Amino acid sequence: MTAAGVVAAFAGLVVFIRARKNSYPVKVVARVDDLPVGGVKIISYPNDEHPCFLLHPSDGTFLAFSRLCTHASCPIFYRPEEHVFACPCHGGVFSAVDGSVLGGPPRKPLPRVILEVHGQDLTAVGMTQKD
Repeated sequence: MTAAGVVAAFAGLVVFIRARKNSYPVKVVARVDDLPVGGVKIISYPNDEHPCFLLHPSDGTFLAFSRLCTHASCPIFYRPEEHVFACPCHGGVFSAVDGSVLGGPPRKPLPRVILEVHGQDLTAVGMTQKD
């Protein structure tokens, strides 16, 4: 193999490793009929150390967001009467519609879990990055 071939092979390996580093598992997180409209469930994604809220706000709509505040990683809580997530540590408030910051010190929105429905399976396939 020539020097150019070795460099090309190495570059290809670097691209492959970077792509794997940013990939997320495909994971069934719930069944559609497990969560009634208006229901909320805590799931783990992309692994057991990352709790998330799974919401079913309306028929056919499922949303999921990280349960960790983007300010100091404190656990947040869902306030269904206000349709927001609230952080008790420093008063952060996030929209339960899109994860955007509504108040407090957090500057970044909540990471959102990308969901797909396959039959009755609700499948997590990735996460949006923090802005």
